[in-house]
Amino acid sequence: MIQGIQITKSVNVNLMNSIWLIDAENNQARCLAAASGYEADQVVALEELGEYESRPVNVEGVQPLREGGQHLNVNVLNRETLVRIMEARERVEAGNPTDEDLDIITANAQLTIRVSGYAVRFNSLTLEQQKDVITRTFTQSL
Repeated sequence: MIQGIQITKSVNVNLMNSIWLIDAENNQARCLAAASGYEADQVVALEELGEYESRPVNVEGVQPLREGGQHLNVNVLNRETLVRIMEARERVEAGNPTDEDLDIITANAQLTIRVSGYAVRFNSLTLEQQKDVITRTFTQSL
């Protein structure tokens, strides 16, 4: 069974107030948070914690100690939003913007997307790059 704890007393000052998942069955502890000395997700042998006092911490939903996993990028906006921004920019660059076009561009000035592993503001891309992002990013189905 995995138990969540917050260390309240310890000779090791790096452990004070740190939060851990204790897996007594496998003799391991996984750091969830520590001010210094330990990194998040660092797994150590229980003996490394030494003597300490602790209080239980509710850690529902935390996965058991194990290696592995998958990488997933999730789009949190829709195609129409990017198309609307791009079309507004096209009208601005053509010299016939509407008040709504300027509002759309201003409201989305900080919209950041990932392109080839880099974060970039959508408005800073050229129109050609924006079209390419929209074409490559959104699909009809998986």
